[in-house]
Amino acid sequence: MAETLVASGGVTSLKNLGAYEGKFAEGDHGRLDVSLRTGLPSSVVDGIGTAIKKAGVTLTEAPYQTASRLHIGFVKKIGALAIIAVAIAAAIVMVAIVMSWKLFKLSPVAAIVTGTVWLLVIGAIVVAAFMLFQKTKGG
Repeated sequence: MAETLVASGGVTSLKNLGAYEGKFAEGDHGRLDVSLRTGLPSSVVDGIGTAIKKAGVTLTEAPYQTASRLHIGFVKKIGALAIIAVAIAAAIVMVAIVMSWKLFKLSPVAAIVTGTVWLLVIGAIVVAAFMLFQKTKGG
């Protein structure tokens, strides 16, 4: 079965995925292409796939990267896009925490500034995920 490109954009576009839920039918195959500023380690990409599967989303293939673009193929079910968005956001937060810790080891002052920015980003992701879940629940 052919995949439908559901959405393509950057990480900040994850909050808009709820708008695509009604654009294709249950059981259709879809694909998300997420642009990243830099490539993710393969272990993080594998972790995204594992998290998505554990949450009940059927993947058509394992998530993979080309250059700095993450590709995720899936079968449409209720809430699949919300689960995928949260898994990607969680992986990016984990990478950010590791990077902040390494930065802290180099320069504590820079790490505090970076940590403050990351806390704001994490807060924005949590709010976006909450709004996305509300849209998919019809609330």
